[in-house]
Amino acid sequence: MKVLIINPPIRLDDKPRNIPHGLAILANILRQKFRCQILFVDWNAHRYSIEKIKAIIKSFPCDVAMIGGLIPTYKYLIKISNIIKKYHPKTKILAGGSAAMSIPKVLLENSMIDVVCTGEGEVTIVRLIESFQQEENPDFSTIRGIAYSDNEGKILVNEPEPLIQNLDQDSLLPAYDLLPMNIYLANPVAGLGRDIDFISGRGCPYHCTFCYQPWGHKNRKHSSGFIKDAILFLKKNYQVNFISFQDDLFIADKKRLYDFCELRNRYFPDIYWSCTGRANICDEELIKIVRESGCTLISYGFESGSQRMLNSMNKKINLDQMEHVVDLNRKYGLPIPVSFILGMPDENEQSCKETVEFCIKNNLTLDSLMFATPYPGTALYDFAIKTGRIKKNGIHDFVMRLGDARDFVVNLTDSFTDEELKRKYNEMISLAKKAYNPISQNEIEEKIKSLYGPLSEMFFNLSSEDKEHQAKHGAIGLF
Repeated sequence: MKVLIINPPIRLDDKPRNIPHGLAILANILRQKFRCQILFVDWNAHRYSIEKIKAIIKSFPCDVAMIGGLIPTYKYLIKISNIIKKYHPKTKILAGGSAAMSIPKVLLENSMIDVVCTGEGEVTIVRLIESFQQEENPDFSTIRGIAYSDNEGKILVNEPEPLIQNLDQDSLLPAYDLLPMNIYLANPVAGLGRDIDFISGRGCPYHCTFCYQPWGHKNRKHSSGFIKDAILFLKKNYQVNFISFQDDLFIADKKRLYDFCELRNRYFPDIYWSCTGRANICDEELIKIVRESGCTLISYGFESGSQRMLNSMNKKINLDQMEHVVDLNRKYGLPIPVSFILGMPDENEQSCKETVEFCIKNNLTLDSLMFATPYPGTALYDFAIKTGRIKKNGIHDFVMRLGDARDFVVNLTDSFTDEELKRKYNEMISLAKKAYNPISQNEIEEKIKSLYGPLSEMFFNLSSEDKEHQAKHGAIGLF
């Protein structure tokens, strides 16, 4: 069996940095379970022209094609499926990731895709491939976790596949050898040197209204021992020296976190790392332990300086916790990468003013200010549908326009017109930036040396372009 896997492009205004974990994990499973020839085409990494993609697809007649990605890649899934069917009409096309699973019916109605995976793919992909091996047009009715069109063109959504409970046992590492690792390792995610992103867990215990969480609200995770072995593998085979943990909430389980810190100090003390955090979880003990274990950055979603808005987002944090974590990061010499959201329902002049005042009071910028974006699968999306901001018959057109949350897509407020909201965005960033009081360049350099140790020399040798990239994604300078 010949399998084509295509990772579509995303964030074209940025360098390719994030490896396609989901597709690469499934590729690893397929080659372990089946005798199949796999061609993994990483369009995002190589940034091929459309003509090049067409040529690659045409030259590889395949039995099955797999595509997937985040919701902004939706339009590429449609484009890719059309190209595949043009050259190979009998190829079965499978799609996954949030671009497919959050709106499976819409995607099936508007593409040449045959099957959408509506949940985790590790079990489902095996059952699908087995069914394709047995017959050309298999009966999908018994396969959980998929959506598809029957012979009459009716779209059916099967019952979900239960979530994996033991990730160590039932999932695998990505097939790194099938990826252009030289490209990814040349473009740091949030750190310095040969930096690779890594996802060590799934699911988030919180229910923020703007967040799409298909993996459930129980934090399921690889063990600290699995992470240790994975990092040793990456260190040996790809000479990585920085790990950017991209879990929804890496610090959710403090015991696992502290176990990982101990293992890091024992087995690879030359590896530095970053992770995601939360203001109501990060206390002084946690900050101290991770800082002493090579952590150089913890990113936070503050979202607003208005407690009323935080409550409306169901953030489950308060302003005192946010201020406390800023103080702790500064005390232990960590940068303070924080994101904010503008334009949530009920946003008004007062809440915008409070966000700016919070930043000024705590000497923060609004460089990571995002527009509220109702991504499919979120409570915010349900609100947008209910209130007519997104028309039920216009979902496809809406999703085709989705991109980075820095881009304005739809107005969810009653207090601002579209143009007023865009002006407010620029005004808030400008006000916070004008009031921001940065530390001196000498102080920044001393903090970088303290944080990154031997890796800090790499920062001082970066080009101006790469330093700007590092400041944007690694928050260097925001101390």
